[in-house]
Amino acid sequence: MESRLYNRLLFRLLALPVAALAVLALILGYGLQRVEESASAIDRADVVILHGNRLTRLILDEETGLRGFLLTRNPVFLEPLHSADLQIEPEFDTLFSLVKRPDQVARLQRLQAEHKQWELTAYHEIDSFPKDPVTLEQDLLQRKQDMDHLRAQMDEFLNIVIERRAVRSAENILVNRNARIILVLTAALIAGLLAWETRRIFRLLTTAYTQQIKEIKQRGDESYAREQWLNTTIRSIGDAVIACDTEGNIVFMNLVAERLTGWKEEESHGISLHTVFPIFNEDTRATVENPVDKVRRLGTVVGLANHTYLVSKDGSEICIDDSGAPIRDSSGDMIGIVLVFRDITDRRMSEGALMRAEKLAAAGRLAASVAHEVNNPLEGLTNLVYIARRSDELDEVRHLLSQAESELARIAHITRQSLGFYRETTLAAHFKPATIVHEVCDFYQTRAATLGVTLLVNTTTEREVLGTAGELRQILSNLLANGLDACSKGDTIRLEANAATDPRNSTRPGVRITVADTGQGILPEHLNSVFEPFFTTKKDTGTGLGLWVSRELVEKHGGSLRVRSRTVIPGCGTVFSIFLPVQGGRHPAAAELNGHQSQSDLSVN
Repeated sequence: MESRLYNRLLFRLLALPVAALAVLALILGYGLQRVEESASAIDRADVVILHGNRLTRLILDEETGLRGFLLTRNPVFLEPLHSADLQIEPEFDTLFSLVKRPDQVARLQRLQAEHKQWELTAYHEIDSFPKDPVTLEQDLLQRKQDMDHLRAQMDEFLNIVIERRAVRSAENILVNRNARIILVLTAALIAGLLAWETRRIFRLLTTAYTQQIKEIKQRGDESYAREQWLNTTIRSIGDAVIACDTEGNIVFMNLVAERLTGWKEEESHGISLHTVFPIFNEDTRATVENPVDKVRRLGTVVGLANHTYLVSKDGSEICIDDSGAPIRDSSGDMIGIVLVFRDITDRRMSEGALMRAEKLAAAGRLAASVAHEVNNPLEGLTNLVYIARRSDELDEVRHLLSQAESELARIAHITRQSLGFYRETTLAAHFKPATIVHEVCDFYQTRAATLGVTLLVNTTTEREVLGTAGELRQILSNLLANGLDACSKGDTIRLEANAATDPRNSTRPGVRITVADTGQGILPEHLNSVFEPFFTTKKDTGTGLGLWVSRELVEKHGGSLRVRSRTVIPGCGTVFSIFLPVQGGRHPAAAELNGHQSQSDLSVN
C-alpha cells in the first residue's frame, strides 16, 4: 500500500469525527443562541412588566394624593403626589430603554404626554384651591376619568407586553424542544455517517494491509527463492568463492573453496581470511597482501599479481589466480567483501611446457648460428693447413700457424659464448643490462653483416638490476632475431640501454632497453596479437612463442615490455622497449589495473 494513500485514509479517519463534532457544535451553538435570545426577550418583558406595574402604582398614588388634598384640604396628602412625581419620569426612561418595538414606543410616548397633561392640570387645581363644592366635584370627577384613561392605556401597554412574553415563552419551549430533537437527530445521523465511513475506511485499510502482507510474503518468497538460486549457483560454479564481513572474517565458502583451502565452511565460519587463505609469491616466497585487506584499503575491485600460490590447510601449494571486490548495500556502504579464485596449476604447467618448447626452438636457432659462425673460421683453418703443408718457408709456416691459432681461438670463443648464452639458471643476481646488450650484439654481428644490416649500440648507464642475466640474453636474442628477419639490406637496428624510471611508477628506478629497427614494421591488425602464444607471421620457421616468452620473462623481473610500430612511413619500423627495475621482483601493482587482474605488465601502442 502506498504511503500517500495510507496517510490519506488515516487523515479521513481522523478528520471525519472532528468535522462531525464541528457540525454538532454549530447546531448546538445555534440552538443555544435561539434559546438565549428567547430567554433574554422573556427577561426583558418581565422587567418591562415590573416597571410598568410600578409606573401604574405611582400614577395611582398621584391621583389618590390629589383626591385626598382636594377633599380634606390637608397638605399631607400632597406628599404621595410629590414623591410619585419624582419617580415617574425615571420609570418612563427605563421603559423607553427596554421597549424596542416602534408601536410600543409610540404608545408609551402618548402615555407619557397624557400623564404630563394630567400633572399640569392637577397642579393648576391645587394652586387654584379653594373652590365651590360643585366645581370641586366636577374637577374630581374629571381627574378620575383622566386617570382611568391613563390606567387603561397603561394596562393595554402591559397586556401587549404580557402577550409578547407569552409568545416568547412558547417560542422558547418550542426552540428548546426542536433544538433537542435536531441535536438528537443530527447526532444520530453523524454517528451513522461516522460508523459507515469508519467501517468503509477500516475495510479499505484492512484490504490494503492484507494485500501488503500478501505482497511482503510474495517478495519474501521470491527473495528466498533468489537467495537459494544464488546460493546454489555460487556453490556450483567452477571457481572458488569466499565471502567475508568488513572485518575480514569468513561468512561463506563454496565447495571449490573448501577443496582448495582444505577448510570446511562450518569450521572456517567467523575465522579471519588470513588464516584460511595464506598466499605467497612464487618467485620470492614472500607473503602477498591479502585481497580483502587490499579491497578495504582501496575500496574497489582488485586482483592478485601473477605467480601467486596458496598454501592449503594440509600444506600443499596451489598456483592461483584471483580477484576481490567490495559488497555494497543500496546506499553504497561497504557491508562485506567477496573473493573469487581458481586453481591455475595446469595452466602454469602448460606455460612451462611452452617456455621449454621455445627454449628448444631457440637452441635450434643457436645451433644454426653456431654452425654458421664456426664454419667460416673452419674453412679458413683448412686453407691455412693446406698452404702450410705445401710451404717450404719456416717463417711463412709459423705465420700460417699463428693465423690458424687465431681461428681456433675464435672457434673456442664462439663455443664458450654459445654454452653460456642459453644456459638454464634460476638464480637471481645483480648484473648490468648494458653488458648483456653488448654481448648479444656481438653474437649477432656476423649474421647482421651477412644480411647487410647495421647494428648500432649505445649504452649510457652502468646501473645494475636484480634478475637472471641469461633470461635477458634470451629476451634480447628473440627481439634482435625478429628484427633481423624484418630488415632488408641497408636497414639499421639500434640497441640502447639508459637509466630510467618505471612508466607506471615514477619513483621506481631501473634500466630501459630499446631495440629499434627500420624494417618493414608490424601490420596494425597484428599489433595487438604479437604477445599471444602461437601467434606468428613466419609460416614455416616461427613457433609463435618468442615474444610471449619474452613478455613472461620481463614480467618475472617485475618489468614491462612495450611495442610500437609503423608501416605507413618507410624507415620507421618497430620499436620494442623493455623496462627492468633495479630491485627486481614482480610489480606490486600488476594486478590492480582498473580493478581487474592484469594480463601482463606490458602495453601495446
